[in-house]
Amino acid sequence: MSGVRQQCWIIRGIEVEPGPADADPDRLAAEHQAYIAQLDAEGLLLAHGAARDETGERCGTGLIVIRAATRAEAGAIARREPYIASGVRRLELTPWQVRIGRLR
Repeated sequence: MSGVRQQCWIIRGIEVEPGPADADPDRLAAEHQAYIAQLDAEGLLLAHGAARDETGERCGTGLIVIRAATRAEAGAIARREPYIASGVRRLELTPWQVRIGRLR
């Protein structure tokens, strides 16, 4: 097997019920998209996307996969995600060592 292993982290925001009464969905969505763009510009973003079924219907909140060397670093990055930072979602952080490259 060839390829380089990278330490990555899967950020999943679990919806909190009931969420904060003062949460503005439009503002949070815009801030979330800006956060994703910032992660990408910093070279931290590996992948992201909304959870959708085969028809395109939403079924959950989605995932963000980032590159970070340690859980502490990944947690600090994840806690800045706007939905998580606002208390609308709680953080679930899972380590993932991804192998990038060809398998032989």
